[in-house]
Amino acid sequence: MRKFILLGCIASGISLNAQVRAGFESNSQYYKDDKKIKIDEVDAENRFRSNNYLKIDYASKYFEVGVQGEGYLPKALLNLNPELEGIHIGTVYARYNNYDKGIDITAGHFYEQFGSGLALRFWEDRALGLNNSLFGGRVKLNMNDYAQLTFLGGRQRLGFGFDLSKGAVYGADAQINLSNIYDSEDHSLNVGMSYVGRYEDLTIDYTLAPKTTDVLAARLDYSGEKFHFNAEYAYKSPDMRVESRILMDDTSDYGNALLVNLGYNNEGFAINANLRRLENFSFFSERKLAGNVYNIGSVNYIPALTKQYDHALQNIFVYQAQPNYINSFIKKKGEIGGQFDMFYEIPNETFFGGQQGGSLTINGSYWAGLKFEEQGADLISNNFFDFGQKYYSDIALEYRSKFTDNFLGIFSYLNQYYNKQFVEDSMGEVNAHTVVLDGTYFLSETKSVRLELQHQWADYDRKNWAGGTLEFTPNPTWSFFLHDIYNYGNDDPDMQIHYYSIGGAFSKGATRIAASYGRQRGGIMCVGGVCRYVPESAGLSLGITTNF
Repeated sequence: MRKFILLGCIASGISLNAQVRAGFESNSQYYKDDKKIKIDEVDAENRFRSNNYLKIDYASKYFEVGVQGEGYLPKALLNLNPELEGIHIGTVYARYNNYDKGIDITAGHFYEQFGSGLALRFWEDRALGLNNSLFGGRVKLNMNDYAQLTFLGGRQRLGFGFDLSKGAVYGADAQINLSNIYDSEDHSLNVGMSYVGRYEDLTIDYTLAPKTTDVLAARLDYSGEKFHFNAEYAYKSPDMRVESRILMDDTSDYGNALLVNLGYNNEGFAINANLRRLENFSFFSERKLAGNVYNIGSVNYIPALTKQYDHALQNIFVYQAQPNYINSFIKKKGEIGGQFDMFYEIPNETFFGGQQGGSLTINGSYWAGLKFEEQGADLISNNFFDFGQKYYSDIALEYRSKFTDNFLGIFSYLNQYYNKQFVEDSMGEVNAHTVVLDGTYFLSETKSVRLELQHQWADYDRKNWAGGTLEFTPNPTWSFFLHDIYNYGNDDPDMQIHYYSIGGAFSKGATRIAASYGRQRGGIMCVGGVCRYVPESAGLSLGITTNF
């Protein structure tokens, strides 16, 4: 605790200097058993848990230094990395950025992304309890706005503070702006190339393990007035496979990934589409970390390319990317599929547009495994774009309109297919239909009432759900809510549970305080397409964020 107090005193003492930025975030929960939910993972001494982050950055003209203190008191929130415990310095860095000369040098912990992240992405997401920063050095060179070069190397943060990977990660990236070279103003055209390497010597215990694994990637990005297109292809050199955290010493295979994005927009109409193919393409700073439930040690970024829905029942069956080669009870070699989003702006003073106009959004996705043939102990995919076992699909429609000056209404329908066996390594297939009605009435410019009603019909798993939310915002400072989803269709009467919560939030300036009490539904939770399992729980939650 003394380390955290010291960091706070330092921040308070220098906050009058305009070159200092500081931010604090705290998420706490007191876990409580009730008649329906028993929390086996929490003992009597650790019912209160809290994740805390204090980040301080100091910058002069060309120099910048920063430190992030982290406190997990006494442990991290449920189902986060169990190594997150106590108070430590989480990240520290120093940076020299001479933008006049185009030189940017960083030492310590840093975050980076090459292209779309297929080859490399180091990032932090506190909601997932994830910090995959690299501890080492990075040099960036900006060559007259025509090209940007990046060189980096180090060891990846795995758990807490200076717990670093045994494997070393290094790489280089080049981005060339062709449109600046030939001085185009009506569109932009960029090409990029990346190299990422990992060095991990396992040859003493695993004779076939290569010391170095290489990833090579190339990309093209075009953006015009109405049309945009980008594509990226990556290749991973042959490496040992990992199944259920076990290194398969007698096997090795290459990996590859292809990502294509297309988009068009014109006067109230827009459509975007994505296609992705992954084959044996998970990449970790330590091989044994492949497939870990906490997502620690991942070098590249391969989120699920499906729409992130807004309402609770729409997020019960969420797809997770399937990049791994598995040749055991369930046989998989990767995934192939895509999604699309189409948006149409409905003019006002029309039947569907109402007085203020409206919008119609249609989106869908389809994901399957790669089609393969079994040849001995290997799975061989002969045709690059062949689809195999179906994993997931959805199709959704959302209509929203401001029917009057004071009332905004939303209607959405979602149809999903979810293969639990291949997505979760569980059993069964689910077909689900979800309907949402959402209305907000504005009592004044700063006061509103919102009512949301949801229902889901499902033919498997926990079957039918019903839910609703009531929110009241009396002014820009305060807001209050009451929420409940009820699994009334569960075949087990003891599991027909109300997952209720009640709470509110206070916001003023850069500070926000939110508190709630209730139950949390267990299952898969996703943030930005990256997912983790969360257990059922009940209790009191408190969240605080501020910047000063």
